[in-house]
Amino acid sequence: MFKYSFLIVLIAFLLINFNGQENQIVGGRIKKERSEVFFGEYDSFTGRYSRSIKLKKGVTYVFRLSKNTKSGDLSLYVEDPRRTRFFEMTNNSLYLTPERTRRYRINFIGSEHKGSFQLHWKSSVQRDDNETSV
Repeated sequence: MFKYSFLIVLIAFLLINFNGQENQIVGGRIKKERSEVFFGEYDSFTGRYSRSIKLKKGVTYVFRLSKNTKSGDLSLYVEDPRRTRFFEMTNNSLYLTPERTRRYRINFIGSEHKGSFQLHWKSSVQRDDNETSV
């Protein structure tokens, strides 16, 4: 009986604590605040934090990233359900028009990043040179 109880507790622990994230966040957290906002504030973030968002075919979305970096590095990229990386955000804003309605995964990559960030996205009718179609 003890053997099965221990196994159930171990499986529950693994499911709760290892949700596909490969990161270490010290002194803070990263979270999705509203349907179009990710927010992170911490003393240190190393690794990958990812969440999926649904984007609609033919709609142009504008992504805006603001970050406060005291040390380290923070970047992000988006991938499709097949885990194909289709853009990395190198500027503070990016326009994106999906060719298919589906869930896309936003991945934040931290390398001993100390500071904070906010990523906002919304549908937009405006287009510019940073537009990407996927």
